[in-house]
Amino acid sequence: MLFWPLLTLRVHQFTEDPKLSARYSHCLLVPFVAGLWVWDRWDRLRSLERRTSRTGLACVVAGTALFVYCRYLHTNLGQHLGLLLALSGAVWAVLGGRWLRALAFPIGYLLITIPLPKAWDDALTQPLQRIATIVAEGAFRTLDWPVYRVGNVLQLPGLKLLIEEQCSGAHSLYALFALAVAWVAFMPRPWWLRVVLVLSTFPVALVANAIRVTGTGILAYKVDPGYATGVSHSTAGMIVFGIGLALFLLVDWCLKPDVFEPVGVPDSRRPGAGDQEPAVPDAATRDDVDRS
Repeated sequence: MLFWPLLTLRVHQFTEDPKLSARYSHCLLVPFVAGLWVWDRWDRLRSLERRTSRTGLACVVAGTALFVYCRYLHTNLGQHLGLLLALSGAVWAVLGGRWLRALAFPIGYLLITIPLPKAWDDALTQPLQRIATIVAEGAFRTLDWPVYRVGNVLQLPGLKLLIEEQCSGAHSLYALFALAVAWVAFMPRPWWLRVVLVLSTFPVALVANAIRVTGTGILAYKVDPGYATGVSHSTAGMIVFGIGLALFLLVDWCLKPDVFEPVGVPDSRRPGAGDQEPAVPDAATRDDVDRS
């Protein structure tokens, strides 16, 4: 019950707050993904040894104290960390260290639900705005269009295109990152490909947002200026996420190995082994067998 006000507040913000819901609405799915991971591996998890731990109980006390202290100071990041520390301690105290290590991913995955502090968010959003503006300017110059850039504003003849904070693609980046982490947790991939896929969400989000901004500018300049203001930020975010998802899957398809060799499986049990025709002995071999 101590943590309930924080949980209800986050649900309210992720569903109804205009700014936070645009960037963190995907966080509502994170607990379900973590639960799905546990359900998928439950047969292996329940075979683990269960052992209570006093150290885990100490972690529960420490996490609760951190939560109460940070709630008194109105520090959101500290409250979330205290909640996760208390959750980890509860698993450790009731089920033991082996269970805590086995559940490291679903518990750690809940970190994605923590909204970034405003200073961190601004430090990420502003460069994304600038990059999207520069890429769109380069695309317009490639088309030999007269364009003048001032900050995050692109001035075309008869059209002013403002790359706002909501057009930075940051919310699509957050959602793609959460999707990539879940993807590599469920899909059998080599460790190096898992790292590459998670890190690829940053350039993928940049490219996807640049495509969306450039396309909006082209439509606004050549078809109707209303395209620059007529598309809502939520719709634009869905477009960027869709483009980014397609690019992410393309990266995965291009880099994943064609064949995963099973380890420790006899040749007779490997796929395709039963389809091979038995070797036919030649005439000399048959003669030797007959004489024996």
